[in-house]
Amino acid sequence: MEHFSNEFCQMELYDQFVVLTINENESLTLDKASVIRDKLRSHYKSKDFLMISYRKYKHNISNKIYKQGQLPNMKGLAVVSSDDRERDKAVIEQSLYGKTFVFFSCIEEAKSWAEGYF
Repeated sequence: MEHFSNEFCQMELYDQFVVLTINENESLTLDKASVIRDKLRSHYKSKDFLMISYRKYKHNISNKIYKQGQLPNMKGLAVVSSDDRERDKAVIEQSLYGKTFVFFSCIEEAKSWAEGYF
């Protein structure tokens, strides 16, 4: 596993999935998503992978990311949070994402899902 962090996020890059944690009170914009995409491209190249969005901290996500910021080899997205408000936000996000989209309340369940996906 490879670790990556910067001023707005942390990533744990595994063989077939990435765990992305956005820092508290950040706004995930298209520009910030481009930094994340660049790191994902360099790590996964054209290999299929899944993303686990670990919503450990409150933050905002631009809906434009779902419309303009998708990598073709990202085959699914899991949102992890124990907060009901995050689940409500995820339901809205799910309608913007055209691939596999799941919700978990526990990070270990999401990792288990990702490990068995391919």
